[in-house]
Amino acid sequence: MARTAPPAGRQTQPHAKQQQQLEQHEQQQGQGRPRPGSGGAARQRRRSAPAAASCPVARRVCAELGAARRREARAQLAGASAFGGLLFVAGAVPAALPFVFLVFFAVAMPLRAAAFWRSSARFYLLDFCYFVNAAVAAVLLLAPDDPRAEAAASALADGPLAGALAAWQCPWIWGSAEHTVSVLMHHLPGLALYAHRHHTPRALRGWRGLARAAAGLARGQLPPLGAAPAPPSRPEHLALWLGAAPLVFYAVWQLLYFLAVQERGGGAAAGRAVVWRSFILSHGYETSYTCLAARAAKTNNFWNRLVRRGSIARRCAVYGALQLAFTVLCLVLFVPTYLDWRLALLLQAAKFVVPLYYGCRFAAVKAPQHAFLDGLAAFKAIEAAEQAEQAAAAAGAQHPPQHQAQPRRGGAARRACAAEAVPCSSCGAAAPRAVAA
Repeated sequence: MARTAPPAGRQTQPHAKQQQQLEQHEQQQGQGRPRPGSGGAARQRRRSAPAAASCPVARRVCAELGAARRREARAQLAGASAFGGLLFVAGAVPAALPFVFLVFFAVAMPLRAAAFWRSSARFYLLDFCYFVNAAVAAVLLLAPDDPRAEAAASALADGPLAGALAAWQCPWIWGSAEHTVSVLMHHLPGLALYAHRHHTPRALRGWRGLARAAAGLARGQLPPLGAAPAPPSRPEHLALWLGAAPLVFYAVWQLLYFLAVQERGGGAAAGRAVVWRSFILSHGYETSYTCLAARAAKTNNFWNRLVRRGSIARRCAVYGALQLAFTVLCLVLFVPTYLDWRLALLLQAAKFVVPLYYGCRFAAVKAPQHAFLDGLAAFKAIEAAEQAEQAAAAAGAQHPPQHQAQPRRGGAARRACAAEAVPCSSCGAAAPRAVAA
């Protein structure tokens, strides 16, 4: 008959106690290094490891990181859904793209303006892209059948505005609402005008067509999205409306922007002419000039070295000349896409691919760096809290309190003892020195 083994606890418990006593003895003799395989190393690591689970700072930091990751996951879902929905509308119902842009303009622009106005980026609202978005919305609502206004707005939207996606390297980051809105501001105006020109039926154009479609939906009637679109029309003088008119629009905006943001002045009359310059400098507001200058100085590329030579007047002149050359180049490249719908379709596809590429590069390079820095900051916060706890414990061990061994005393004595309480280094709550130790 086989002999049954005694319970494991009865065998291992005395052995564990003996092993622990032996290790304590070795530590007292200065030979505290545990023997390999004895189990003491694991116990010593557990004793010396930071008690992250019991530390309030660690719990708080981990909770904040977890909440941030959940917010990022929800933002990623929203951005991916917006991207997929835009692709679906562009492929299935391209006639609805002007309506999508108008809804985006009516919702995103006021929210972005309010967000910028509460921050130091309020002067970003004077950028060229906001004026072009407003011009495209005005053409779609007020002059939908005017080929001259449509040609000029298309040149601005699919010319320098679309070219900024590559020049500024705008990444389409689905988890960032700011990046998504920025990309759509540069992408949707030209896409809406392309659909308006080649796919939208005449019954749905302008504010009257949208009002009729909304009234039909209220009565349960679907808008005629599948109707035959109106044939695209061209203005008589293409050079005037595809070249001169957009350049005049750009020159007026550049002059006003330069006077409001960049030009320096003095005196009361100059202060009235130069509207916001002193206000921007005194309050530390950001502008596109300062942002672009910081990025160029960080990379220190050829264009940064070219612009930053010489005096301030020369820098402004060279920067303005480079912007003008970029605008003219984008307008020249737009002309073939206006004349051929196939090239226009390729341009719209490229406007999807370029920001997606920069977004994927961000996800592959920048996002892991940001995650590592967040984890490093959390680790430093926990380590600082633990060092404060150890310092408090050492101070308590050197000066043990005497009032806890005494019997219960009166109110004055209790108040004197309470005066000796120290705040917890982790959560800030008051605790006696013995408890903090």
